[in-house]
Amino acid sequence: MPRAFSVQEEASIRELLRNAARRLFASQGVLKTSLEQITSAAGIAKGSFYKFYQTKEVLFFELLEDSQNRIREPLLVGNLPAHLKTRRHFEKRVRTLFDQICADPLVQYMGREQELLAIVRKTPPEIMSAHQKEDQAFLNALIKRWNTKSKPPIRDVVAARVSILLLVSLKRDFLGERLFPHAATSAIESLTDCFF
Repeated sequence: MPRAFSVQEEASIRELLRNAARRLFASQGVLKTSLEQITSAAGIAKGSFYKFYQTKEVLFFELLEDSQNRIREPLLVGNLPAHLKTRRHFEKRVRTLFDQICADPLVQYMGREQELLAIVRKTPPEIMSAHQKEDQAFLNALIKRWNTKSKPPIRDVVAARVSILLLVSLKRDFLGERLFPHAATSAIESLTDCFF
């Protein structure tokens, strides 16, 4: 049975686990990363892991959500002066978001079917449901912030176009180097069309 930790120890250990897991997941994915590797790198006993996370997949999902929130935050933060609420400025922000998605190894593992299935299978439904609610809140905020049309776009249309943008980023190998930049530009323009 894991020993009791003070609040400070818990915070410190949680951060050690997150840092160790981020490094391991980024280099080898969820399937090839063992719980023993994570706990050894964090310097805790394997049994202590369960005080912090139900499964390594839940830890991965938490880290993935952190990446997602960091990547999409620039689309929503700060006061946006009217002169910056332009198609060009929005496209520039979405391009930056797209480039960050492509560069984030945790996000990119979601494009691998076996990794995705392992994460979905071992992440409790309540965590997945909460994630979906956060995604809906993000879409609502995105529409509220960027819509310039008299009638706001349908949220499901925006969600579909955001999903296409994500899928393009995850399927670079499938598209090939010749088609990938064109697919990226098309996906960015398609999302932008929702608002301008």
